[in-house]
Amino acid sequence: MKRLKLLTLCVAVLAIIFPIGGHAQIDKSLNETLESLLDGAETYQDYKVIRTSDLRRFKHAMQDSLSHYRQSLADLTEQTQSMQATVLQLRAESEQLANTLATAESRADMIGFLGMDMKKATYSIFVWSLVVLLCLCLVIMYGRIRHVCGVVKRVKSAYSKIVEDYRNQRFQATEKQIKLKRELQTALNQLELVKSAEA
Repeated sequence: MKRLKLLTLCVAVLAIIFPIGGHAQIDKSLNETLESLLDGAETYQDYKVIRTSDLRRFKHAMQDSLSHYRQSLADLTEQTQSMQATVLQLRAESEQLANTLATAESRADMIGFLGMDMKKATYSIFVWSLVVLLCLCLVIMYGRIRHVCGVVKRVKSAYSKIVEDYRNQRFQATEKQIKLKRELQTALNQLELVKSAEA
């Protein structure tokens, strides 16, 4: 009697613990076997009398089911461990790829300039600042060159005027000297004439 209750309890526990997929078929056959065993048993007062051979067959079927469950459980545990190892490996590979990607992105974001690594934004600001500075220098130099050219033109013009004035004055001075020499010669000639006339 105790065996029957224990057996029924084991079957119920197994039915509750392993109600999954392919095992439902085995649970169903065990339940059917137990029901047919109980139905085929003779009743004596409140007790059921079951043949020992039937109980042994049922015990054998139950042990097969238990070993099948245990094997399935071991397989599932092994698969779970394998999957966990795979997940850990994939996670490590994912972290490594993320690190590689971060390194590649940081390298792609850097530009080598004059032996220094600069970020692209800093490089862009630096280059455009340099271009603006060079344009500003060109504008300032152009203005200064124009100013210098204007000064040179004015100096040349003033120099030409001074040279022209100098030539004119020199010419006038030469003419004056010639005129004075003529007048002096004329005066000397007249003085000689006066002297010769007195003599």
